[in-house]
Amino acid sequence: MAAKHGVAIIGSGWVAGEYVKVFRDHPLTEVVGIHSRTAGKATQLMRAHGVEAREYASLDELLRDDRVAIVVSATHGDVRADHVEQVARSGRHVVIEKPAGLNLQETARIREAVVRAGVKSVVSFVLRWNPQFETVRQLIRDGVLGSLIYAEGDYWHPLKNIGPGYSNYMQTSIVGSALVAGGCHAVDMVRYLGGDIAEVSAYAAPPKLNHDFEYSPVIVASMRFANGAVGKLSTLLEGDTPYIFNTRLFGTAGTIQNNAVYSSTHYPGALGYWEFPTIKPDNADVTHHPFAGEIAHFVDCIERNVESHCSIQDAYKSMAVCFAIDESAAKGGQPVLVQNE
Repeated sequence: MAAKHGVAIIGSGWVAGEYVKVFRDHPLTEVVGIHSRTAGKATQLMRAHGVEAREYASLDELLRDDRVAIVVSATHGDVRADHVEQVARSGRHVVIEKPAGLNLQETARIREAVVRAGVKSVVSFVLRWNPQFETVRQLIRDGVLGSLIYAEGDYWHPLKNIGPGYSNYMQTSIVGSALVAGGCHAVDMVRYLGGDIAEVSAYAAPPKLNHDFEYSPVIVASMRFANGAVGKLSTLLEGDTPYIFNTRLFGTAGTIQNNAVYSSTHYPGALGYWEFPTIKPDNADVTHHPFAGEIAHFVDCIERNVESHCSIQDAYKSMAVCFAIDESAAKGGQPVLVQNE
């Protein structure tokens, strides 16, 4: 039986290969083609993953292909808004790699285009499907945390000149900022677990080890949640450390620090934290990320005609926090209200 949803991908870089694999393997989808700005790279990528499909010479050619029902925007962020607007207008559902825009205006354009077209979307804050965080979400639903008091999120990922994409990640015009380039994952996870963030105050530090950065590679923010809790977010793109992704939640009924749990109410015999074995978010390699879970969820949303919990309508709020933090840091730590609407 023919696959139901034809998938086309814009971009043929590191992360695009993960989308080729998951859409190749999903029983209701098939990869019908890729558009890349580098001729021949799309065909090379597809063949590397056992896919024989079309290499589009342009985005227009891709959008003229009637087989395409889902489009993945897997390019750099500087062209995201223009591409997603065109895709949405064409009536295709869209997978949006992060960042969903380099500034609030671009992200709002994407959100409005998707809403206006009535298509489904998912933003690839892919750690929402990581087993550790799926378990943490269930613990929260079970009442182990109680009401949030304090939260922390850290994205520590020193960037090194070891790949062809390195120079792009140094440029403000392509990645925006340290938060927009990668720290947005920590922002989204803290918001996903703890609730919407209302106000932030932030400071950033210029590069000290790697002067290729056009932006401050280290930033830290205090935050106030809409529910009254407070917290801290940090992003570090230079330093002498392996990749680390921390999430800490302190509540009225218990505490969850990464995969360690303490609750004198729910586990009265425990003398300290206990850890649940899981797949942790401890590797920056995209092959370690749960794209299969994300895409299975998204196809199910399309099939059932429901919105994803990580649609652009929701993910906009995570990006808005990033932009508010960058604005506060640029103003020397002045508090900034998050534009959640």
